[in-house]
Amino acid sequence: MYDVAKMKREYSDAVKVVRSRIEDEFVAAFEAIYRDSTVAHDLGRPTSLVERTEILTTSDIDKVFREAGFYVILTDYPVEGNNCRLRMEGLRAVYRGECATTRLRVLSHLANPTYRAGFEARSMRYTSATRNAGKLFHEKVWPHCLKLDGSDGPSGINIEEPRYANFRWSVLVHRMNGSSQDIRRIAETAFDRAFGKPAASRENEKKRKK
Repeated sequence: MYDVAKMKREYSDAVKVVRSRIEDEFVAAFEAIYRDSTVAHDLGRPTSLVERTEILTTSDIDKVFREAGFYVILTDYPVEGNNCRLRMEGLRAVYRGECATTRLRVLSHLANPTYRAGFEARSMRYTSATRNAGKLFHEKVWPHCLKLDGSDGPSGINIEEPRYANFRWSVLVHRMNGSSQDIRRIAETAFDRAFGKPAASRENEKKRKK
């Protein structure tokens, strides 16, 4: 005979053990890459697993890694209550996240009007095509984006607006091709352990743990 309840417990326990080990590996890796909670000046060379992109205008986001990754947004824009320790040349990490399409996700955070306009255009092209008649647009929309001014602030910003344009912005991307969302989310938790959670990362932890 077999006991499926016992099997479920054993499976759950095994997953927790592996998850904890992977998280520890990420913590060790992050602390080694960002010694003393500082981004090295020469980090992000072409041979590195980590890419660094300075964002001055919306068009600079086109340089951000396109595929699956874990990313960190840094700025000198003041964010109340931000105790994240990761710093880079006067900038501090205000957000960390993950996505299978990193560049597009960063666009939704830092150039939200451009992202939304592009989404609508892609949706219209898809649904109007004869071959897609009756089909729903397959691309996921992200309604919840970077909030720098508390929970009541706008979801997603436009760095070219005057209120943001005089500040510096940079994006770090850990390329993670071949990963899963679960693995990338473990990277998020590990980053928070290593440096403290950036204040603008306000995802619903209760929902995530379900």
